[in-house]
Amino acid sequence: MPLTALLAVLLVSAPQEKSPRFPAETEVVTVDAVVLDKDGMPVRGLTAADFTVSEDGVLQEISAFEAVDRPTSQDPATDPGPPARTSTNAPTTTLGRGFVIVFDELHLSVPEAARARAVITPFLEAQVGVGDRVSVLGTAEGTQWTARLPEGRAALLAAVGRFQGRRTIDRAEDALSDFEAMRIDRDNDPLVTDRVLRRFVANRVIVRQTRLRGDRPDRGENLEGERSEVRARAAQVYVRSAAQNETTLGLIERSLAALTSVRGRKTAILISGGLVQDPHLPGFRRVVTEARRANVAIYFLDARGLEAAPSTLQADLGAPADFNDLGSTLQEAHEKSEGSEGLAADTGGFSIRNTNDLEDGLSRIGRESASYYLIGYSPRSKKADGRFRKIGVEVARPGVNVRARRGYYAPGGERAGRARAPESRDAALQRALDSPFDLADLPLRATTHALGDTTEGEVKVLVTAEADVRSMAFDHKDGVARDTLELLLVVAERESGQFTRYDQQLAMSFKEETRARYAKTWFPLSRELALAPGAYQLRLVARDANSGRVGTLTHAFEVVVPTGLRISTPLLSDRLREGAGEAKTPEPIARRAFAPAGVLHCRFEVYGATKDPATGQPNVTAGFSIRRSDGRFLTAAAPTPMKTGPDGTLARSLGLPLDGAPAGSYELIVLVTDIAAGTAAEAREPFTIETVSP
Repeated sequence: MPLTALLAVLLVSAPQEKSPRFPAETEVVTVDAVVLDKDGMPVRGLTAADFTVSEDGVLQEISAFEAVDRPTSQDPATDPGPPARTSTNAPTTTLGRGFVIVFDELHLSVPEAARARAVITPFLEAQVGVGDRVSVLGTAEGTQWTARLPEGRAALLAAVGRFQGRRTIDRAEDALSDFEAMRIDRDNDPLVTDRVLRRFVANRVIVRQTRLRGDRPDRGENLEGERSEVRARAAQVYVRSAAQNETTLGLIERSLAALTSVRGRKTAILISGGLVQDPHLPGFRRVVTEARRANVAIYFLDARGLEAAPSTLQADLGAPADFNDLGSTLQEAHEKSEGSEGLAADTGGFSIRNTNDLEDGLSRIGRESASYYLIGYSPRSKKADGRFRKIGVEVARPGVNVRARRGYYAPGGERAGRARAPESRDAALQRALDSPFDLADLPLRATTHALGDTTEGEVKVLVTAEADVRSMAFDHKDGVARDTLELLLVVAERESGQFTRYDQQLAMSFKEETRARYAKTWFPLSRELALAPGAYQLRLVARDANSGRVGTLTHAFEVVVPTGLRISTPLLSDRLREGAGEAKTPEPIARRAFAPAGVLHCRFEVYGATKDPATGQPNVTAGFSIRRSDGRFLTAAAPTPMKTGPDGTLARSLGLPLDGAPAGSYELIVLVTDIAAGTAAEAREPFTIETVSP
């Protein structure tokens, strides 16, 4: 079957996949426990015998135990080198940590966001180490950047720099806090209503009618009208507040769900000006439930810093608060962040608030996530009632503090006995996309090739990916293997945060010999994009519809400004495109490892060459060499003139024999000289020759 036919997008619905289930459903509960001494430093060297675990007050037998202690950082001055030309989602030997940093732009003012950016930079430089994965997300537009350390550190810092505060500050005289709006609009609280009314009257937001001499004194005949005005203002504020809170909570929930299947310490840091505790919003419970299911600790960093007097006590911002309201006024700062503080407390984290030393609080998070204990037990209670089960973790050491999640929701019984709804295809792909870790259940690899520029100043970029069909659950019938590969591709620009998203469903129908061939070469997928110059990140999600297996991959690449003499990324391949015609070109592949046999095909194009005034054509020569990692050359060719093709393209194809080439690392070096302009350009492409198996 032609490849073009296989790459057609089919509008078919995929089978639904059940979402990952909390470990308790397999009768094993895992708890991350952090043990700190009186100075807040991790206590190391403990064993399972030092711990006692209880569930709802009943002692549990520890069945699994692991002490994790790893360095938090490396020298930030170390140069990680250029991004890898090809990225894979193959599992690494390093058990890195997972960090999700949520910049709650919707609840951050401009100065608060600046303060947050200033403290998160040293955290990423000093507290995040080799093998760690970090995702930074913004709530205003849902932008996300994911990177693995140390090679992705610079890109993360650049991504953090673009987050801005979006919360507007109301005038103090007519300000209505989110907490007050909730109590008035949703709870019909008369005390809060009258408190706000007194403030509005004092600040002349609500102006009572002036009475002439002889008129009856005001006995409150218009109080109900004034209260109605307060309630109307509260309704407007609450609608806006609830929508923003749900947006923030939904983003956190998605991020936590993406970490469910990841092993190791997982940390979510919410950087915000605070969320009120709103029992009317289901998002709070969903976040806590997801955090407990994924075993993630949430930490809240209050970007307001050290709080001065509440706004209603500051004389320069309005009339002083009524003495009767003084107690409630002093509660203002706590009310603003009670919800976000509760998320941290309920998931085993802590809050960093009412301090200007936010950097020290982040250092504590780094220390806690670097040294911890994984404790597993099989619950004595097997009831699938959906109830919350409280976990208690104690250590037989004096003077220590133990931080662990408070508990979890048992399986079953959710929402009046209804089971969780099966996860849709779109939800499964989005959950995988949100994960800071690459998922390896479906092996993938990908690369990019920079080609020519467009008339709009953009660059044509060829994205080439490959999927290992050996991990797919094909249905075999009548000598034909059938399956559907569901794909999601997101390409994001680092500086602007703008991204492009592509969805595809590929119906595969292979004869057995074709499937066997793809089992060796992997199934290729290509898409050409037009991108402006800048730094980009590619996120690829692939899902096998038959089995539900998911693979994700992250690949970073640069698009340079298209000026002067330049060469396309050399396309290396050990096979040619299928189809008729004498001039066959190499088939784009992501693989960069080749067998020491056959021919290595190469093609490159040259752009920006000056036309020779005498001939009206470019006068360009090109030569190449293949150099081994030890400096010796495998082969080389002297520069020879290039000829322009019928379509005006200045290109060259090479065939490089690999028979008997020694195994090792190599580099193809292409040198192009523009004789007419007196300029030259160079392109390098690394690859390896594999060792022949005995």
